[in-house]
Amino acid sequence: MQLIKSLDELHIKDRTAVALGNFDGIHIGHQKIMENALESAKDKDLKALCFTFSNHPFNFILGRDEKDPAAVKLICSEEEKISIIRDMGFDILVNVPFDERIMKMKAHDFFEDVLIGRLNAGCISVGFNYSYGARAEGKPEMLKAECAASGTDCIVHDAVTLDGSVISSTLIRGTISEGNMELVSRFLGRPYTVSGRVEHGNRIGSTQGYPTANIPFPEERMAPPNGVHFTHTVIDGTEYESVSNLGSKPTIDSSNRTRSIETYLFGFNGDLYGRDITVRFDHFSRPEVKFGSKDELFEQISRDCAGALEYHRKTLNAPATYADA
Repeated sequence: MQLIKSLDELHIKDRTAVALGNFDGIHIGHQKIMENALESAKDKDLKALCFTFSNHPFNFILGRDEKDPAAVKLICSEEEKISIIRDMGFDILVNVPFDERIMKMKAHDFFEDVLIGRLNAGCISVGFNYSYGARAEGKPEMLKAECAASGTDCIVHDAVTLDGSVISSTLIRGTISEGNMELVSRFLGRPYTVSGRVEHGNRIGSTQGYPTANIPFPEERMAPPNGVHFTHTVIDGTEYESVSNLGSKPTIDSSNRTRSIETYLFGFNGDLYGRDITVRFDHFSRPEVKFGSKDELFEQISRDCAGALEYHRKTLNAPATYADA
């Protein structure tokens, strides 16, 4: 897949079928828009192209860094987004920053200069609520009219609903914050995951027979509730059942405010320091608690491990809920 990160590098010679959107999270609604472009590319012998932004437009407009607590948080990382789009079968990913130039571009100019002039679009697929151009003046009806006048096909996909809810990134962020990770998986069409490089911890768990792999929680990502989660952990393509604590470890250090993921992997023996792992959040078990002593903490850790193993046994042969969407 060709990856283009700058608008100035964007001059596509081949005719394209374009999936157009912010695609924050690439949830099941976004996937329908993207699948339309992929199908059109196949039917019309076009290159399949996804056009999106490497940052969230709202954060740029409001002048917020992605790590700002008030910023719109990311549902998936940049690496995950690129990987998903590649695996879907796109030939080209245009992943450019939303900046002053794009923000001030008139809707007609965006259509003429970017979609037709730079992307060489023969077909454009968008969602029902897509907007573009300065002050979001461009709407699907305007896009359809512009496409008709230029001989470009235009597909506007209806809202995608699940259990009566219109799927949106805002809905998914709220569901993540509530800790309903099973429902998040259904909305995304895949589990919610966080990746990182294992760092040295305080090794207190190791002294009690619970060595953990510790990764920092990315400040730019949407966080599930602090507390214990039943998880799976992927290391070099191998998946392990696990239990994870997301939070700041208040029993160990009450002054700590840095959020991390501490994961105990069942059936794994080895040194993970410096290695990259991916933690899949399956189920939120309980909130983070400050215990009166380390003994109380480790008694609860033992119960958490037992609960995680029971959960994993029950779900081992059950169909994954995220595949039902």
